Amino acid sequence: MENQNHNEPAKANNQLTTPALDLMAPPDHFVATSRLFVRLHRHQVLLREYWWVLALILLVTVVPALVITLATPPAYQSDARMWLTGKLDLSEGRLYTEELVNFLGTQADLLRSRVIQERALATVEKQFSNAPPLKPVPGMADFLRHGSSVNAANAEPSELFKLKVVESSKSSILELHATGAEPLSTRAFLNAVMAEYLSFKRESREKTSDRAVASLARQVNQLANELKAQQEKMYAFQMSNNVVFLQEQGSGAGSYLALLNRQLATLRTELQLLQLVQPDQWVEIGSRTRPSGPGEPPAGEASPQDIMAGLTGPQSDLFRANQQIRLLKDKRDELSKGLRPMHPKILKLNEDIAAQEKLVEGSRSEVMKQLVNRRDGLQLEVKNLEKVFREWEGKALEASRKMVDYDRLRQDVQRTQAAYDKLLSVISTVDVGKSVDQENVSVLEPASPAGRASKLVRNLALAFAMALVLGAGLLWVLSKLDDRFVSSTELAEDLPEKVIGQVMDIQLVKPEGELRREALAAQRFEFLESFRNIRSCLWFMHQNGNKPKSLLIGSSVPQEGKSTVALYLAATMAIGGSKVLLIDGDMRRAKLHRHFGVASSPGLAEILNQETYPNYGIVTTALENLSFLPAGAPTLEPGELVLRSQFSSLLSDVYSRFDYIIIDSPPVLAADDAATLAPKVDGVLFVVRGSHTSARMVREGLDTLRQRRARVLGVIFNRAVSSSFEYHHYQRYKDDYRWQPNVTTAA
Repeated sequence: MENQNHNEPAKANNQLTTPALDLMAPPDHFVATSRLFVRLHRHQVLLREYWWVLALILLVTVVPALVITLATPPAYQSDARMWLTGKLDLSEGRLYTEELVNFLGTQADLLRSRVIQERALATVEKQFSNAPPLKPVPGMADFLRHGSSVNAANAEPSELFKLKVVESSKSSILELHATGAEPLSTRAFLNAVMAEYLSFKRESREKTSDRAVASLARQVNQLANELKAQQEKMYAFQMSNNVVFLQEQGSGAGSYLALLNRQLATLRTELQLLQLVQPDQWVEIGSRTRPSGPGEPPAGEASPQDIMAGLTGPQSDLFRANQQIRLLKDKRDELSKGLRPMHPKILKLNEDIAAQEKLVEGSRSEVMKQLVNRRDGLQLEVKNLEKVFREWEGKALEASRKMVDYDRLRQDVQRTQAAYDKLLSVISTVDVGKSVDQENVSVLEPASPAGRASKLVRNLALAFAMALVLGAGLLWVLSKLDDRFVSSTELAEDLPEKVIGQVMDIQLVKPEGELRREALAAQRFEFLESFRNIRSCLWFMHQNGNKPKSLLIGSSVPQEGKSTVALYLAATMAIGGSKVLLIDGDMRRAKLHRHFGVASSPGLAEILNQETYPNYGIVTTALENLSFLPAGAPTLEPGELVLRSQFSSLLSDVYSRFDYIIIDSPPVLAADDAATLAPKVDGVLFVVRGSHTSARMVREGLDTLRQRRARVLGVIFNRAVSSSFEYHHYQRYKDDYRWQPNVTTAA
């Protein structure tokens, strides 16, 4: 009968995503480690499957390398070392310098250069021109045999000898390795390379020194001409000018101008005072006492008070008369307090005051005349001094200009003379430097005797490394393009359905005749335990609800082992004590009847076509509790037969008679039979074969079942490949936990 309790396909898995169970999720590093082992397992499976490709790559790379190496003529290698030496720190040796940035790299490139190698090759050619015949070198046959250098001269140095220069990373040492076809010429070539390198450096230094000397000589001649012209100019200046007189004249003119400047300042100050001060003020200022102390003017200068005091000498009478008038007025004012105005004493004082006032008036007019005369005299004196000052100032400027010209000529001569002397010293230094050894790189170890250089190990190692790289790249590409499931972990991570078991990939022992308990026990331990695990999972599935009894074993594509899973699952459940009916629902390619030694007809096809009754089609097998319904021989399209109601009637008829009904069906994507039968049973067990089924096919098959509202109980991962990177409990304990019957021997 058709199961009425249809749940969502991933309902069981969805229950695992509750918040309570999320708290039990493993840490991130455990998850990352598990995924790493899954990836390693995938690569291991790919390596097992495509090992022949890696072997072919290894064969293609190693064999040609071996053949080429063995076919190559023998070569000999000579070694030598050069190092960066110190040098004597002389001033002469500092003239020729080289760029020190990556100095060793520059010298190594120079040693590798064609110029040095061609010179070394010519040296070797001369050295062996009269030598006895040696083992021929490619391109030097005539040279070694007959002393002729025609071929050697036309050949490239790299065709005759191989030179390798290695720079030491933490030392100033160059390691040289020369390889050739003959030991003596190879060693001679390496020694010649070092000798020609040093000779080339020496020639370069000499050429540089010669060019420097020629350039310096031209500059010396130019400076000599300039020096001569400048000396003549200075001599002509000295002949036309007395330098000593000019120096004394400039010094004396400066002192005299300073004196004239102070006198002009004094006279101009006195003149300004006479022009601004009134006679009464002049008389009053002149009568004051001259201040002393810190306020005194500097030497050679006069203060306004001193100037006015000097002008008050002739006017002393006027000053005394004014003082006398003040005294008389004071006395009159004092007497007026007690005497009358007409008192004789008062009258006498008035007469004296009037007489003094007349005297003052006369003196004042005289003083004004003297003031005007003095001011006019000062103006004339200032003009004369200014004229004299301008004359001496011109003389001082002329003397200074001539002295400046003389100093400039003298400095030009001194500067040119210094440059001339320095260039002469440089020329002598360059000449000395040519004869002093300034070479920084010298020979540390001469060329060693050439020994046989075998490249077999190196070439094979390179070929092997290339094969590994190509093989690893190929495996990486295959792992990216391969979407097949290789482990149950990948299956559980990619699909929402629960993985309820996996069957190991082993070689089955074909039973002789009908399937019996003995034939079942003959299979390997891990194979039987995997089906016992699936049986236990089905027994304890949905204990609180309806336990599934009718099970459809399906897959997405053929050759996934669903028939084998259905057969051994039914046999395992029957051995466990459950009454099981195994139905061969694949009416297109029936094969289960062969395991029971019965005919394929009558069977399911005849029952669905109402040609026979179910009791006549179901047969009892040699395995206890296991019954079998063959596929039959359909006369109509099997896809049309499964659509009839007779299939539901068949299930209803046998539902109460058996504990479990297991139906083997065609692949979901190959025929529509499985998708049609799936909604009519309690659940579907979907078989996925490891390293065989594409993930796209698996998803498409499961989507087809979901569209038909079929209840997928779980996924069985069939033919799982064991790996050292994944844990398979069957492999670990098969020897310890495989049951063996106790055999007792009679006494």
